[in-house]
Amino acid sequence: MDALDGVPRSVLGYPVKTRTQIVATFLVPVIFELMLYIVLTTADILITVEHFRNGAQTWAWFTLTLIWLPAVVCFCSIVSTPERWPERIGFDERTGRFLFNQVAILVFFPLAALYRFSRRIFWSVEALFHDKGSYGRAQAVAKITETSPCELYHFLQAFLQAAPQMMLQLYILLRDGTFRNYDTVTVQVISVVCSFLTMATIITGYQRFESQKIVGRCYPWSTPEQATQRRKQLLRSTSTAVSALATPSIAPEADPIVPNIMRNFYSRYGSEGERESTANERVAVPTAEQSPRKTLNVGAFNFDRQQSKAHQDPYVNFTDDDKLQEFSGPPDTVDRGGSKARPSGRSVSFKLRDTVEELEAMDHYLRSAEDVRGYATDDSDDEYLKPDGFDAVPKRSAPPTPEAAAGMFHRVSVFRHMLLFNAEAFIKEKVPRLPEGMFDHANPREGSRKVPTQGSGDQTDGDAISLPSRRQTIVGLEQDDVVGKAVLFLGWVMFLLMRMLALSTFYVFFPLYFWMLVANHYLLMIACIVYEVRLHEKLERYFFYLFLAYMYVFSLLEFKIRFVHVRWWYVGYIALVLAENVASLVLWYNLGAFESWWFYFLHHTIVASGSLSVLCFLFYYAFLRPKDKVLFVNED
Repeated sequence: MDALDGVPRSVLGYPVKTRTQIVATFLVPVIFELMLYIVLTTADILITVEHFRNGAQTWAWFTLTLIWLPAVVCFCSIVSTPERWPERIGFDERTGRFLFNQVAILVFFPLAALYRFSRRIFWSVEALFHDKGSYGRAQAVAKITETSPCELYHFLQAFLQAAPQMMLQLYILLRDGTFRNYDTVTVQVISVVCSFLTMATIITGYQRFESQKIVGRCYPWSTPEQATQRRKQLLRSTSTAVSALATPSIAPEADPIVPNIMRNFYSRYGSEGERESTANERVAVPTAEQSPRKTLNVGAFNFDRQQSKAHQDPYVNFTDDDKLQEFSGPPDTVDRGGSKARPSGRSVSFKLRDTVEELEAMDHYLRSAEDVRGYATDDSDDEYLKPDGFDAVPKRSAPPTPEAAAGMFHRVSVFRHMLLFNAEAFIKEKVPRLPEGMFDHANPREGSRKVPTQGSGDQTDGDAISLPSRRQTIVGLEQDDVVGKAVLFLGWVMFLLMRMLALSTFYVFFPLYFWMLVANHYLLMIACIVYEVRLHEKLERYFFYLFLAYMYVFSLLEFKIRFVHVRWWYVGYIALVLAENVASLVLWYNLGAFESWWFYFLHHTIVASGSLSVLCFLFYYAFLRPKDKVLFVNED
């Protein structure tokens, strides 16, 4: 497998070098995320200190709790996962070391996150100094893409720290009306801006995660064993379209007998160049003991049925007298040297002029060798390739010709069975809750009947027709290139800006209606999730679905559940959020009591950001969305 498998190989349809792939996919995004994390964490800590100094104890404790919340949830998730613990049951040295490491990461979570970002940056730079296909490049890329629990913390930070922190600080800024402390306001604005960018980064990276996961992408916080097992299982059970098209089922099958015949022939007589050199040596040094021997130039085309049928005998219209006149001549006219061979008969060139009897024996041999593939086996090649008497009549008689009627009915029977098999498979896949035993063809007298497949038909009867069969496919998505991610990132920044400003200002004027709006949206998202997973997902993940519905209050991403109707989900969600934002905007702008110019600015900002987000999404969907990635399921 390629070290950069899954990484976009082109930008706007133009192929890029591997170093450009590493810079655009790993190095630049990691540096951007590192800067965002440092600024966001520092700003939130400074806001907590400023709130304590200003006597706002409640806002200070809320801010401090939101800083620690992602780390605590990540710690609980890791500790409660049995796969992450050592295999040995009981408290031993490895178990104590694992628990100590997790507690240390919980206490010093900012340092653990910085170590993770720094490690990825180091290996990204290291990969640039190695050539394509080298071991150093593969090792560096493997270090970049290795899984870590810190990735789970970074994911939870967007929804458990950035989103509520953004809402809290915006509410504090809008509720005060007049900015009393310039230092506190500056830090709050920085925190809000970095929260927007952090959320947009995570949403862009996990936008269509499930569609990318089924074709190779793994969770970045899974264990190394889980990632390796997932990768091996995907390689073993699926194949790409390129490998599938390399051996098409409709193309003519290669004859398995021809390679064996030619391999034995060249092993006994050597290649064409060796035979010519040997013949020249024999002509140069003649001996009395050497007997005249006739040589045939036999190639792979002599055993090709299509070319043999297409070739016409040049002497087909000759009479016996014409053949005697053609091959009768003085002995001195016979070319005994290494001159160019003259083609005659069935694509066989003669270096010597043969007699009529030898021509008849040779023609009989060539006609019998035409059907050698019908009954010859691996151990019967020597019968036709003996050096002495090479042109002798085969000892084994030809097999009897099968009756035309039986072969015809056999091919029709195979065709009928294949059609029935494909129809039953299609009905079983598409029709739910079929009656039991509907396709049970077992006969109590004869037992269960085995439906012949394409492979079995080819093995039992060489004359049976071979029809292409349907192959099950897995359709996923490739990852976005750097331009697509940039446009999608900008669209989500504008969307979150519209959403957060609309909800915050609406809460300032109508807090009761705000909670009613959020509660109705939350319940609607839960209903949509349950409806989506009713057939192809387990319904035991109630707690996770509650958290997923909370994420859908701010944004929409395909995570942990795969959307069956993707367009309906995104179109419906964006239309619903736009309707909610417009309704709340109209209410507080017309019925709210405000005098500050700040709210007029927020009104225009909400309208402009909503329009820009819709334009970015439309442009991305029309021109920059990733292509579908198709994998074929390997049949057992």
